[in-house]
Amino acid sequence: MENHDKKKLLIISAALKRFAHYGLAKTTMTEIAKDISFSKALLYYYFPDKLSLYVSVIENVMHTISKDLLKSVEKTATCTEGILTLLQKRQGYIQKYYNLIEFTKMAGPAELPADLLEKFNRAKDFEMKIIVGVFERGVSSSELKIDDIQVTAEIFVEALTGIHFNILNKERKIFPTKDQFKQIFFKEKKFAEIFLSGLKPN
Repeated sequence: MENHDKKKLLIISAALKRFAHYGLAKTTMTEIAKDISFSKALLYYYFPDKLSLYVSVIENVMHTISKDLLKSVEKTATCTEGILTLLQKRQGYIQKYYNLIEFTKMAGPAELPADLLEKFNRAKDFEMKIIVGVFERGVSSSELKIDDIQVTAEIFVEALTGIHFNILNKERKIFPTKDQFKQIFFKEKKFAEIFLSGLKPN
Protein backbone atom coordinates (compact mmCIF):
# COMPACT_ATOMS: atom_id res chain seq x y z
CA MET A 1 0.00 0.00 0.00
CA GLU A 2 2.84 2.37 0.88
CA ASN A 3 4.52 1.70 -2.47
CA HIS A 4 1.18 2.27 -4.21
CA ASP A 5 0.82 5.69 -2.55
CA LYS A 6 4.42 6.64 -3.36
CA LYS A 7 3.91 5.89 -7.04
CA LYS A 8 0.69 7.86 -7.10
CA LEU A 9 2.36 10.87 -5.46
CA LEU A 10 5.27 10.60 -7.88
CA ILE A 11 2.86 10.76 -10.83
CA ILE A 12 1.01 13.75 -9.31
CA SER A 13 4.31 15.56 -8.70
CA ALA A 14 5.48 14.99 -12.28
CA ALA A 15 2.10 16.03 -13.68
CA LEU A 16 2.13 19.21 -11.56
CA LYS A 17 5.46 20.26 -13.08
CA ARG A 18 4.15 19.63 -16.61
CA PHE A 19 0.75 21.26 -16.08
CA ALA A 20 2.26 24.29 -14.30
CA HIS A 21 4.77 24.82 -17.12
CA TYR A 22 2.80 23.90 -20.24
CA GLY A 23 -0.85 23.85 -19.14
CA LEU A 24 -3.32 20.98 -19.40
CA ALA A 25 -3.92 21.12 -23.17
CA LYS A 26 -0.24 20.96 -24.13
CA THR A 27 0.69 18.15 -21.74
CA THR A 28 0.35 14.47 -22.67
CA MET A 29 0.21 11.38 -20.50
CA THR A 30 3.15 10.02 -22.53
CA GLU A 31 5.34 12.97 -21.47
CA ILE A 32 4.41 12.56 -17.81
CA ALA A 33 5.16 8.83 -17.93
CA LYS A 34 8.51 9.51 -19.61
CA ASP A 35 9.50 12.10 -16.99
CA ILE A 36 9.37 9.47 -14.22
CA SER A 37 10.30 6.43 -16.34
CA PHE A 38 6.86 4.83 -15.93
CA SER A 39 4.98 2.98 -18.64
CA LYS A 40 1.79 4.60 -19.94
CA ALA A 41 -0.07 1.49 -18.81
CA LEU A 42 1.06 2.09 -15.23
CA LEU A 43 -0.02 5.72 -15.45
CA TYR A 44 -3.47 4.69 -16.66
CA TYR A 45 -3.67 2.12 -13.84
CA TYR A 46 -3.63 4.98 -11.34
CA PHE A 47 -5.47 7.56 -13.44
CA PRO A 48 -7.94 6.51 -16.17
CA ASP A 49 -7.43 9.74 -18.15
CA LYS A 50 -5.60 13.05 -18.14
CA LEU A 51 -8.53 14.95 -16.63
CA SER A 52 -8.71 12.66 -13.58
CA LEU A 53 -4.96 13.20 -13.07
CA TYR A 54 -5.46 16.96 -13.44
CA VAL A 55 -8.18 16.92 -10.77
CA SER A 56 -5.83 15.05 -8.39
CA VAL A 57 -3.07 17.58 -9.07
CA ILE A 58 -5.46 20.46 -8.32
CA GLU A 59 -6.55 18.76 -5.08
CA ASN A 60 -2.92 18.25 -4.04
CA VAL A 61 -2.00 21.87 -4.80
CA MET A 62 -5.04 23.23 -2.98
CA HIS A 63 -4.20 21.15 0.09
CA THR A 64 -0.64 22.55 0.11
CA ILE A 65 -1.83 26.12 -0.44
CA SER A 66 -4.52 25.88 2.27
CA LYS A 67 -2.02 24.66 4.87
CA ASP A 68 0.46 27.40 3.96
CA LEU A 69 -2.17 30.17 3.98
CA LEU A 70 -3.45 29.13 7.40
CA LYS A 71 0.06 28.83 8.85
CA SER A 72 1.16 32.20 7.43
CA VAL A 73 -1.95 34.05 8.63
CA GLU A 74 -1.71 32.53 12.12
CA LYS A 75 1.82 33.95 12.45
CA THR A 76 0.69 37.55 11.89
CA ALA A 77 0.40 39.94 14.82
CA THR A 78 -2.68 41.93 13.76
CA CYS A 79 -5.89 41.40 11.84
CA THR A 80 -4.83 43.85 9.12
CA GLU A 81 -1.50 42.09 8.73
CA GLY A 82 -3.31 38.75 8.56
CA ILE A 83 -5.64 39.84 5.75
CA LEU A 84 -2.86 41.50 3.73
CA THR A 85 -0.69 38.39 4.15
CA LEU A 86 -3.57 36.23 2.90
CA LEU A 87 -4.06 38.42 -0.19
CA GLN A 88 -0.33 38.53 -0.95
CA LYS A 89 0.18 34.78 -0.54
CA ARG A 90 -2.89 34.01 -2.63
CA GLN A 91 -1.69 36.33 -5.40
CA GLY A 92 1.72 34.63 -5.36
CA TYR A 93 0.18 31.19 -5.73
CA ILE A 94 -2.12 32.28 -8.55
CA GLN A 95 0.86 33.61 -10.50
CA LYS A 96 2.97 30.54 -9.71
CA TYR A 97 0.25 28.18 -10.96
CA TYR A 98 -1.03 30.45 -13.74
CA ASN A 99 -0.70 27.73 -16.40
CA LEU A 100 -2.04 25.03 -14.11
CA ILE A 101 -5.45 26.65 -13.93
CA GLU A 102 -5.65 27.53 -17.63
CA PHE A 103 -8.24 24.77 -18.06
CA THR A 104 -10.70 26.96 -16.15
CA LYS A 105 -10.08 30.07 -18.31
CA MET A 106 -12.76 29.26 -20.87
CA ALA A 107 -14.93 26.94 -18.79
CA GLY A 108 -17.72 28.37 -16.67
CA PRO A 109 -18.89 26.58 -13.51
CA ALA A 110 -21.50 24.64 -15.50
CA GLU A 111 -18.81 23.23 -17.81
CA LEU A 112 -16.33 22.12 -15.14
CA PRO A 113 -16.33 18.46 -14.06
CA ALA A 114 -18.36 18.05 -10.85
CA ASP A 115 -15.40 16.81 -8.78
CA LEU A 116 -13.22 19.73 -9.94
CA LEU A 117 -15.95 22.28 -9.21
CA GLU A 118 -16.39 20.72 -5.77
CA LYS A 119 -12.67 21.18 -5.03
CA PHE A 120 -12.75 24.85 -6.10
CA ASN A 121 -15.81 25.40 -3.89
CA ARG A 122 -14.05 23.72 -0.95
CA ALA A 123 -11.04 26.02 -1.47
CA LYS A 124 -13.33 29.08 -1.44
CA ASP A 125 -15.05 27.87 1.74
CA PHE A 126 -11.66 27.34 3.38
CA GLU A 127 -10.54 30.84 2.45
CA MET A 128 -13.75 32.22 3.93
CA LYS A 129 -13.03 30.30 7.15
CA ILE A 130 -9.59 31.88 7.36
CA ILE A 131 -11.05 35.38 6.90
CA VAL A 132 -13.75 34.73 9.51
CA GLY A 133 -11.02 33.50 11.87
CA VAL A 134 -8.94 36.64 11.32
CA PHE A 135 -11.97 38.86 11.97
CA GLU A 136 -12.80 36.88 15.13
CA ARG A 137 -9.24 37.37 16.34
CA GLY A 138 -9.53 41.10 15.59
CA VAL A 139 -12.73 41.36 17.64
CA SER A 140 -11.24 39.37 20.55
CA SER A 141 -8.20 41.66 20.70
CA SER A 142 -10.42 44.77 20.37
CA GLU A 143 -8.61 45.68 17.15
CA LEU A 144 -11.94 45.51 15.29
CA LYS A 145 -15.56 46.10 16.18
CA ILE A 146 -17.89 43.85 14.14
CA ASP A 147 -21.54 43.07 14.89
CA ASP A 148 -21.90 40.12 12.50
CA ILE A 149 -18.56 38.54 11.59
CA GLN A 150 -19.92 36.04 9.03
CA VAL A 151 -21.87 38.65 7.06
CA THR A 152 -18.95 41.10 7.22
CA ALA A 153 -16.58 38.43 5.88
CA GLU A 154 -19.03 37.62 3.07
CA ILE A 155 -19.27 41.30 2.08
CA PHE A 156 -15.48 41.56 2.12
CA VAL A 157 -15.05 38.52 -0.16
CA GLU A 158 -17.84 39.65 -2.51
CA ALA A 159 -16.20 43.08 -2.84
CA LEU A 160 -12.85 41.44 -3.68
CA THR A 161 -14.64 39.39 -6.35
CA GLY A 162 -16.10 42.65 -7.70
CA ILE A 163 -12.61 44.14 -8.08
CA HIS A 164 -11.52 41.04 -10.01
CA PHE A 165 -14.59 41.13 -12.27
CA ASN A 166 -14.37 44.88 -12.91
CA ILE A 167 -10.77 44.76 -14.13
CA LEU A 168 -11.50 41.82 -16.43
CA ASN A 169 -14.74 43.32 -17.72
CA LYS A 170 -12.92 46.41 -19.05
CA GLU A 171 -11.06 44.28 -21.58
CA ARG A 172 -13.71 41.56 -21.87
CA LYS A 173 -11.37 38.83 -20.67
CA ILE A 174 -12.32 35.72 -18.75
CA PHE A 175 -8.95 35.14 -17.11
CA PRO A 176 -6.49 37.88 -16.04
CA THR A 177 -3.15 38.53 -17.72
CA LYS A 178 -0.15 38.81 -15.42
CA ASP A 179 -0.35 42.62 -15.56
CA GLN A 180 -4.02 42.46 -14.62
CA PHE A 181 -3.13 40.23 -11.67
CA LYS A 182 -0.89 43.05 -10.44
CA GLN A 183 -3.73 45.57 -10.83
CA ILE A 184 -6.10 43.25 -8.99
CA PHE A 185 -3.70 42.75 -6.09
CA PHE A 186 -2.99 46.49 -5.83
CA LYS A 187 -6.71 47.30 -5.63
CA GLU A 188 -7.44 44.36 -3.30
CA LYS A 189 -4.74 45.61 -0.92
CA LYS A 190 -6.03 49.18 -0.99
CA PHE A 191 -9.61 48.02 -0.50
CA ALA A 192 -8.63 45.76 2.44
CA GLU A 193 -6.83 48.64 4.16
CA ILE A 194 -9.86 50.95 3.73
CA PHE A 195 -12.36 48.23 4.73
CA LEU A 196 -10.46 47.22 7.88
CA SER A 197 -9.89 50.85 8.85
CA GLY A 198 -13.67 51.30 8.88
CA LEU A 199 -14.04 48.35 11.28
CA LYS A 200 -11.71 49.80 13.92
CA PRO A 201 -13.37 51.00 17.14
CA ASN A 202 -13.77 54.79 17.45
